[in-house]
Amino acid sequence: MSHSPLHIMIADPHLHGGGQVRYVATLTRGLHALGHRVTIACRPGSVLADHARGFAETLDSFQFRGGVRMRGWLHDHREASRFIREEKPHILHVNGSQDHWTFAVANAWLQRPTALVRTRHNTYKVNDNRPNRILNRRYTDFQIVVCHTVREDLERHPVFLADRLLTIHNGVDANLYRADAEARRRAREEFGYSDEDVVCGIVARLVPAKGHTFLFQAAALLKDQYPQLKIAVLGQGVLEQELRDQATELGIADRVQFLGFREDMDYCIQAFDMGTQPSIDCDTSSFSMKEQMAAGIPLIASDYGGLTEIIDEGVEGLIIPAGTVEPLAEALKTLLDDPALRTTMAEKGIERVQAEFSSDVFVRRTLEVYERLVHEKQSGKDDTSC
Repeated sequence: MSHSPLHIMIADPHLHGGGQVRYVATLTRGLHALGHRVTIACRPGSVLADHARGFAETLDSFQFRGGVRMRGWLHDHREASRFIREEKPHILHVNGSQDHWTFAVANAWLQRPTALVRTRHNTYKVNDNRPNRILNRRYTDFQIVVCHTVREDLERHPVFLADRLLTIHNGVDANLYRADAEARRRAREEFGYSDEDVVCGIVARLVPAKGHTFLFQAAALLKDQYPQLKIAVLGQGVLEQELRDQATELGIADRVQFLGFREDMDYCIQAFDMGTQPSIDCDTSSFSMKEQMAAGIPLIASDYGGLTEIIDEGVEGLIIPAGTVEPLAEALKTLLDDPALRTTMAEKGIERVQAEFSSDVFVRRTLEVYERLVHEKQSGKDDTSC
């Protein structure tokens, strides 16, 4: 199989940050480091333009709007067709619904000259209808799924071809997030934590899916027994005021800090003694969990989606039923009572990230998919059908 430099187009419809944007940015930088040419297709004003600077070319002329908007769709179709004809990329890699339809249809109308890959990032339902069958079985060459749990569901779904699905977990920069004693000292000083405080962090958008409310209720159950427990909330979102009000009502407002969105998460999480991911929806392959593991932080996670594929119960952290309070309080208590267990879990987490969830592993596995598809195109193979 050829290892010649490839030209890869990576598309994403998001304007702002989030796990999907981080996925594209991490993949782009990794491919660039390996000598491949990358073009980012995105909307004007997308943060991806900044992430790609110095690592990729940017084509930010797409609208990528959902729903039936014929003028916008025709505009994007022309842009996609022109790019494929003129640039002749080896791979089209799409990450959302709008960009998937745009490039799949344009590529199909051009007699499918380029291999098209879709990454499935979430647990959202895919309707079983003829358009989706055509899109996923005929117009799409391969689908990457970011966790086994979702992939197994899709394998049973009539819209997809089971043998054209592969799990590749998201990867993180293990070196960037490694434990740093000096950064920990400075971060805890900046955030006002003492040596006696035990800081439980949550890094997530402030939305219902992430389960902040369950963490707050669990912390309230422990507030009298464990005055040293502090909650650090990193992220922003629509629930911020509601969560602030809840902390006040629960009597833990003095224990909870809302630290907002920060660009220096690698520094901020050094202040944590443990981390939580009590998600109840959407989560598949959490970046923040892996980043905290890389920093030597033991975790408590719900059993939702692909989170149980990132840590094993009792090894790198503790697993609790999604949407529950008392089990989360018990898990917090376990880690609060046993610093040695936190240390052991931290060491295991570092080992696992380096072996399975580093950005190097993620990029290499994705590149193997690209090279396989390029080989298939060059040899005239076409395994998709409707």
